[in-house]
Amino acid sequence: MKRMNAQARRVEVLAETVKQIREKGMQAVRIADVADAMDVSSALIIYHFETKERLLIDALTYAAERDLLKLGRIMRGSGSPAELLMAALEWYAPTGQARGWQIWVDAWSAAMRDVALAEVLVDLHRQWNKAISSVIDAGVLDGVFQSSNSLEAATRLTSFLDGLAVRMVVHKEPISRADLRAWLVRQVAWELAVDQSALGAVAPEK
Repeated sequence: MKRMNAQARRVEVLAETVKQIREKGMQAVRIADVADAMDVSSALIIYHFETKERLLIDALTYAAERDLLKLGRIMRGSGSPAELLMAALEWYAPTGQARGWQIWVDAWSAAMRDVALAEVLVDLHRQWNKAISSVIDAGVLDGVFQSSNSLEAATRLTSFLDGLAVRMVVHKEPISRADLRAWLVRQVAWELAVDQSALGAVAPEK
């Protein structure tokens, strides 16, 4: 590994750990796997993270923070609240092979037996829902959406997409991008009492 400062090295280790989780699954990843892939000693990984559990939690936090940065860029973009909400939810949604979702479905499973991991995931999900609720609030102020509790509405919408992710990742059930968007539009329209036409054109289901 080339010489770098401690923070840069830590980020490099986290990025490689995320890659290893995606390829092998959380339960199977070893510190040695990360070290071998980076051509460094396991001792270096332990020096920065102390335990495998800490490494995995920090790697998931790193991945989530990158996602949240992307979400922030979407929210700061131009467009109406309806356009921004759909852009955020469509980016959050599982699409294609749902490759990125493999990490989170795997993490949910591991969290059933790991209290520390469960607490991290709850906090990350709270941050997601808070960001989504902010654009719902903007839509309510504009008179586009109706919602008495935007945070609860955001939680229901992300939970809807979480469920679809499980179907795609765990049950290997293919859902086309067009169908997923059509379902999402109907869900948002129902949840926020908004006409589907305000959420963009919907491709007809076959």
